[in-house]
Amino acid sequence: MVNLAIPTSYDEKQILVADDEREHVEFLLDYLAAKGFRITFAENARDALAASEKVRYRAYFIDLNIPFANPALDPRTNPTFTEYPGLLIIQAVRSQGNSGARVVAYSAHYNDQISSEIERLYCKYIVKGRAKDLKDAIDEILRVDPLQVGSS
Repeated sequence: MVNLAIPTSYDEKQILVADDEREHVEFLLDYLAAKGFRITFAENARDALAASEKVRYRAYFIDLNIPFANPALDPRTNPTFTEYPGLLIIQAVRSQGNSGARVVAYSAHYNDQISSEIERLYCKYIVKGRAKDLKDAIDEILRVDPLQVGSS
C-alpha cells in the first residue's frame, strides 16, 4: 500500500480529476468549472498521488485505467491494482481519511475484480461513457460538503 502524507489544508472549491485521456472528460471539466470549482488534473497515478498529498480535495474523480507513469518503480502488490491503477489512488486517498462519499471511480470496464475493490474501498463507480450518471454522481457529492456532516 502507498502511504501518503495527510494534507493539512482542505479546499472546498478544488477537485482532483485523474484521467490519461483528457478529451474524454472535457465535459466533466467544463461542468465543474461552470459550477465554480477549480480542477487539478492528473494524467497518471503518480501525479494524482502527489497532488493528493498537497491538499484535501472536495471530491476525487478517478479513471481506473490511468497509467502509473513508471511501472519499473511501481510499489503495488495487489494484481487488481496492477490492472487498474486508479484503485491504488482511491485506496491512498481513502487512507488519508477522505470519505468514500467524495470519491467517484469510473472506467469503461466492469467486472468482479472491480466490483469487489469498489465495495471494499466504499466509493461510487460509474461506467465510462454514461455522462448523465457521472453528472448525477457529481451533483450528489457537491450538494453537501461531506466534511461538514461527517465521513464514511
